[in-house]
Amino acid sequence: ETLQAQIESKMTRVGELGVELAETANDLEDTKQALEADKKFKQELEEGCATKTQEWEEVKKTRAEELVALAETIKVLNDDDALELFKSTLPSASSSFVQVAANKASLRARALEALRAAHKVAGAQDRAGLDFLTLALTGKKSLSQGGFDKVIKMCDEMVETLKREQVDD
Repeated sequence: ETLQAQIESKMTRVGELGVELAETANDLEDTKQALEADKKFKQELEEGCATKTQEWEEVKKTRAEELVALAETIKVLNDDDALELFKSTLPSASSSFVQVAANKASLRARALEALRAAHKVAGAQDRAGLDFLTLALTGKKSLSQGGFDKVIKMCDEMVETLKREQVDD
């Protein structure tokens, strides 16, 4: 009987180990599948990160170029040559705008003519401001909403700025 009990005990143990072996094999297969899924996910993450890194580098480069362009624009506008150009193209402190019987179209045409003349003698770095004034006079919004007032205001503001800078100098 003791041998019989030992045999049954061993058979039970063999059965339990067989079940445990089968479960371990299933766990191994599940772990391999999870590992493959994780590797695929990692590859996708690396590709996505590389794309985002490249896009970020382009954004940083563009921003740096914009900052350089802004600095150059400020330098041009603060240059003494720009001051002299503004002095020569804008009326002096003693003169002012005098109202003459004229319509908006003729005033706009005269202003454009003066801007074009100043544009011819202006240096390349000074043409941006003149182009901006020309655009303000010829734009659709200017034609439909009497935008000449805006140009006069801009000119007055530039004259005031030039006066302050001249006093500061």
